Amino acid sequence: MPVPKQIFVCATPGEGRCGEKGGGELLERFREEISSRGHPSGLVLRNSCTRRHEEGPVVFVFPDDVWYTRVTQAEVPEIVERHLERREERRDHDTGAA
Repeated sequence: MPVPKQIFVCATPGEGRCGEKGGGELLERFREEISSRGHPSGLVLRNSCTRRHEEGPVVFVFPDDVWYTRVTQAEVPEIVERHLERREERRDHDTGAA
Protein backbone atom coordinates (compact mmCIF):
# COMPACT_ATOMS: atom_id res chain seq x y z
CA MET A 1 0.00 0.00 0.00
CA PRO A 2 1.47 3.41 -0.95
CA VAL A 3 2.40 5.85 1.78
CA PRO A 4 0.09 8.90 1.76
CA LYS A 5 1.78 12.09 0.67
CA GLN A 6 2.03 14.98 3.09
CA ILE A 7 3.06 18.58 2.59
CA PHE A 8 5.01 20.21 5.42
CA VAL A 9 5.17 24.01 5.53
CA CYS A 10 7.63 25.85 7.74
CA ALA A 11 5.85 28.73 9.46
CA THR A 12 8.18 29.25 12.41
CA PRO A 13 7.76 32.77 13.82
CA GLY A 14 10.69 35.03 14.50
CA GLU A 15 12.92 37.54 12.82
CA GLY A 16 14.21 36.26 9.48
CA ARG A 17 12.38 32.94 9.79
CA CYS A 18 9.79 31.39 7.48
CA GLY A 19 6.85 32.73 9.50
CA GLU A 20 8.03 36.29 9.01
CA LYS A 21 8.41 35.58 5.29
CA GLY A 22 4.78 34.49 4.89
CA GLY A 23 4.98 30.87 6.06
CA GLY A 24 1.78 31.09 8.13
CA GLU A 25 -0.22 32.48 5.23
CA LEU A 26 1.36 29.89 2.95
CA LEU A 27 0.29 27.10 5.31
CA GLU A 28 -3.31 28.34 5.19
CA ARG A 29 -3.17 28.69 1.39
CA PHE A 30 -2.05 25.04 1.07
CA ARG A 31 -4.89 23.93 3.35
CA GLU A 32 -7.43 25.88 1.29
CA GLU A 33 -6.08 24.46 -1.97
CA ILE A 34 -6.18 20.83 -0.93
CA SER A 35 -9.60 21.25 0.64
CA SER A 36 -10.95 22.71 -2.61
CA ARG A 37 -9.66 19.59 -4.39
CA GLY A 38 -11.35 17.21 -1.95
CA HIS A 39 -8.24 16.10 -0.06
CA PRO A 40 -8.24 15.82 3.75
CA SER A 41 -6.73 18.79 5.59
CA GLY A 42 -4.36 16.46 7.46
CA LEU A 43 -2.20 16.23 4.35
CA VAL A 44 -0.80 19.69 5.10
CA LEU A 45 1.11 20.13 8.34
CA ARG A 46 3.14 22.85 10.01
CA ASN A 47 6.77 21.81 9.98
CA SER A 48 9.19 22.56 12.76
CA CYS A 49 12.04 24.91 11.91
CA THR A 50 14.25 23.52 9.16
CA ARG A 51 17.10 25.95 9.89
CA ARG A 52 16.97 27.08 6.25
CA HIS A 53 15.93 30.65 7.11
CA GLU A 54 17.65 32.24 4.11
CA GLU A 55 15.60 30.00 1.79
CA GLY A 56 12.21 30.50 3.40
CA PRO A 57 9.42 29.89 3.27
CA VAL A 58 10.36 26.23 2.91
CA VAL A 59 7.99 23.42 1.91
CA PHE A 60 8.79 19.70 2.09
CA VAL A 61 6.80 16.91 0.42
CA PHE A 62 6.88 13.48 2.07
CA PRO A 63 7.59 10.71 1.08
CA ASP A 64 8.86 12.22 -2.18
CA ASP A 65 11.79 13.87 -0.36
CA VAL A 66 11.23 17.05 -2.35
CA TRP A 67 12.12 20.48 -0.94
CA TYR A 68 10.76 23.77 -2.25
CA THR A 69 12.36 27.03 -1.21
CA ARG A 70 11.25 30.66 -1.39
CA VAL A 71 7.71 29.42 -2.05
CA THR A 72 5.01 31.94 -2.91
CA GLN A 73 1.24 31.57 -2.63
CA ALA A 74 1.03 31.63 -6.43
CA GLU A 75 3.00 28.35 -6.56
CA VAL A 76 0.66 26.44 -4.25
CA PRO A 77 -1.73 25.09 -6.95
CA GLU A 78 1.19 23.82 -9.04
CA ILE A 79 2.83 22.05 -6.07
CA VAL A 80 -0.46 20.44 -5.05
CA GLU A 81 -1.13 19.38 -8.64
CA ARG A 82 2.35 17.94 -9.04
CA HIS A 83 2.39 15.90 -5.85
CA LEU A 84 -1.20 15.12 -4.89
CA GLU A 85 -2.95 15.02 -8.25
CA ARG A 86 -0.42 13.79 -10.84
CA ARG A 87 1.80 12.12 -8.24
CA GLU A 88 5.01 13.29 -9.89
CA GLU A 89 8.23 13.58 -7.99
CA ARG A 90 10.71 16.40 -8.29
CA ARG A 91 13.89 17.10 -6.37
CA ASP A 92 14.97 20.41 -4.78
CA HIS A 93 12.98 23.21 -6.39
CA ASP A 94 14.03 26.80 -5.87
CA THR A 95 11.93 29.53 -7.43
CA GLY A 96 14.99 31.75 -7.60
CA ALA A 97 13.19 34.58 -5.81
CA ALA A 98 15.38 36.69 -3.61
